[in-house]
Amino acid sequence: MERQMTNKVVLSTTLLIEEGTFEMKALTIDEATAWVRENAPANFCGHQTVKVVGLSPSESRAQCSGFDQALCLKPLGRLEFGKEYSLAEILEVGVQPLLITKLP
Repeated sequence: MERQMTNKVVLSTTLLIEEGTFEMKALTIDEATAWVRENAPANFCGHQTVKVVGLSPSESRAQCSGFDQALCLKPLGRLEFGKEYSLAEILEVGVQPLLITKLP
């Protein structure tokens, strides 16, 4: 029986929070944005980087307890803590979207 992908999330880091076998692949920002539109994931990312895929930083302090797929948005440079960044500034720093999928 094939496992259905149901628990999709956005995380602030490439973090494995449960045991299992996972696969990670790089996406373009356009692919990551489409993934967000198609999957309506739970957003656990409080970082400004989520702006590149059309989301607002999460204000919730909720913790993710597991996922089938996670989109992680890795900044390619240092972002100053507490500073409010525009989308243009974030794109200037650079962001690498990474999709982590739990394998059966």
